[in-house]
Amino acid sequence: MPPVEWRQGVSLTGHDLWLDPQVVRARAFISHAHTDHARRHHLGVLTEGTLALLPPERRPRKVRVAPLDQTVELGDATLTLHDAGHMLGSAQLLFEHGGWRLLYTGDLKLRRGAGRLTAIPAADVVVLESTYGRPHFRFPDPESVLETVALWCRRALDARVTPVLLANALGKAQEVMLALARYGFRFALEERCVPFARGYERAGVTLPEWVELGDEDPVGRVVVAPPAGKTAVRRLDRYRTALVSGWAMEPEFSRRFGADYAFPYSDHCDFDELLEVVQRSGAQQVYTVHGYTEDLAEQLRRRGMRAYPLAATEQLGLLLV
Repeated sequence: MPPVEWRQGVSLTGHDLWLDPQVVRARAFISHAHTDHARRHHLGVLTEGTLALLPPERRPRKVRVAPLDQTVELGDATLTLHDAGHMLGSAQLLFEHGGWRLLYTGDLKLRRGAGRLTAIPAADVVVLESTYGRPHFRFPDPESVLETVALWCRRALDARVTPVLLANALGKAQEVMLALARYGFRFALEERCVPFARGYERAGVTLPEWVELGDEDPVGRVVVAPPAGKTAVRRLDRYRTALVSGWAMEPEFSRRFGADYAFPYSDHCDFDELLEVVQRSGAQQVYTVHGYTEDLAEQLRRRGMRAYPLAATEQLGLLLV
């Protein structure tokens, strides 16, 4: 079994392969297109969906596009990418060598609406994301949350007030639009969301009807904007804002961002789902990365697992996930 290390990214020592490294490397797997995971590596292994969403300054110099669920060779090892459910193109990586299997989850969403469950491959070792790795992050039923969001938007529109949903411009914004499509809403997107909406559409995803947010009030539309886009939102006449994020489980979260409401809807696993990922993988050893690594590793050890934090960095909602 090759050692797993953290050196500004997960490193599989002896195989010259890095997993979502934070600095440029010779050969790296990019799990999805969020900028905290993508760098301009010399060779990047990624999905077609991820490549389509990467801006030029984040694209690897050379790419190896790996279709989901198809095994590719890497020296004397094999790689298989599996859907991660986090956003368009997001993937888990199953690394196999000498009868040993390592699963790197990347950012992962287990339950995706309509009863769909993200598949978790069997593995001996799991490198597990820890964004919501504390026990109080237990999300309510996502369908119930979406119904509440839809009701909030409808009441605002009926009162001639513009509802503004604050969400990450890439991934979460499009997920929210798709999730609310059944309610018949039309959308206006703040400018930072526009290129990513077009990227989704180029990749074959049909989004609900939308326009770019301009200087005039978007009458009868739900506005979607990242928190950094509130300058454009303030030009609106009458509006209410709501954050859409798993961080809504934190007390005072909406007040910190100056929002009127916060809805706990995430594109990540909550605490119980992270435990479920480990159980479903059958892994005997876990490394935690990206988030509450110490906390999650301790919780896993209490449950009899061999679990170790690779990087003890705690990330508090600066990106709405």
